[in-house]
Amino acid sequence: MNYLVLSSITYWNQIILKLFDNFDPKKDLYDRIFICLLALGFLLRIIWLDKPEGSLIFDEKYYVNIARIILKLPHDPDVYEGATLGLDPNQEHPFLAKGIIALSISLLGDNAWGWRIPSVILGTLSIFLFYLLIKKLSNKNELALLSAFLMTFSNLIFVHSRIATLDIFMLFFMLLGFYWYFTNKIFLSSFALALSTMSKLNGMFGFFTIIIFHFVFSFFESRKYGKKFNWTKTLNWVGRYSIIYFVSVFLLFLLLDWFWVGYKNPFDHLAYIYNYNMALTREVLEDIESYPWQWLLNEVRIPYLIVNVDVSSDSQVIETYTSVAFQGVMNPFIIFLAIPSIIYSAYTAIKIYDKTALFAVILFSTIYLPYYPASLISHRIMYLFYFLPTIPSICIAISNIFAYQRSLRIIFLIYAIAVIIGFAFLFPFKTFP
Repeated sequence: MNYLVLSSITYWNQIILKLFDNFDPKKDLYDRIFICLLALGFLLRIIWLDKPEGSLIFDEKYYVNIARIILKLPHDPDVYEGATLGLDPNQEHPFLAKGIIALSISLLGDNAWGWRIPSVILGTLSIFLFYLLIKKLSNKNELALLSAFLMTFSNLIFVHSRIATLDIFMLFFMLLGFYWYFTNKIFLSSFALALSTMSKLNGMFGFFTIIIFHFVFSFFESRKYGKKFNWTKTLNWVGRYSIIYFVSVFLLFLLLDWFWVGYKNPFDHLAYIYNYNMALTREVLEDIESYPWQWLLNEVRIPYLIVNVDVSSDSQVIETYTSVAFQGVMNPFIIFLAIPSIIYSAYTAIKIYDKTALFAVILFSTIYLPYYPASLISHRIMYLFYFLPTIPSICIAISNIFAYQRSLRIIFLIYAIAVIIGFAFLFPFKTFP
């Protein structure tokens, strides 16, 4: 029995080392520092996870009750009234992330831990993947650590890493797909991006990021070494990668819809999603809706959950203070450097054919810029949290400035303190629960 256990442990250790072959805390000081950073990030995500007691935060009102409907549990009758128990009533989004939330509730119970633990785990693993991704992409441990530091203290990612919404699932699988692309695990990469798309349809931007990056980087490489660009080889690679992605998406839609959504034909479901999204338009946005250019200015913050406490004396309110403030908002010390840092990355990408800078620019452009024609032409309704999967590109771009300019290390130290202060100021718990 002991032999079997040891053999099993050895086997899985080998699998993990093959999947994440550039991570060795025993030998690498940066990896050891990162482990401490990752532990802090996990602690911040899990602390007071069930607070405020009995509260659903922002769109948890929908997704928690969707999971309850899937599990045939008692649910809020005002959410998807008349929904068929056992089936996902939220057909405007693919099933995967909601299915994971439902699975967690079935294992941990219909409580805050059951709703939110998947987001905590995948949010923490997203930081881990991001660190490995930048290490592999840049071969610069310092750049990877700085990028992971900024992502850890990005408030928008942080909040979505501890509430039961879809975005962090999409981001996790997207980063996994990116990492496997740069480790030449092409099938796994394309399949992971299919899982990202099945968590939230915007995950398809990750697929287009890889396709565009592969084309552009292949072109840059041919120019760098004075070779003729090989269109045939590049198109063949893109064709294989695309086939894996689209077949995976089709089969996942077919499988998940058959059992948990009610569609027997994936094309019918995709048509419904398309028509639903085309109908989400408004000439002038209102309330918490926002335009994509406003995201860069951190405008139109979304109050996910605000709890104000009244202090009374002699039946009169003498003071009111905020005890809890979950908000859809970005760390100002990160978002306000978005455009300057992306411009700098574009410069270094072109000037010295920097692979990491090129990836940051393409990731930013592919995920963020399509919202402009969607807003200006289609008048699509949008929200600030749509910017969430773009944040990693900004973390790379900002870190790129400091990693290349070693004379700026003291300035980065001051900047890092400002980032932590910005994070603390927006931390959702203003008092001890």
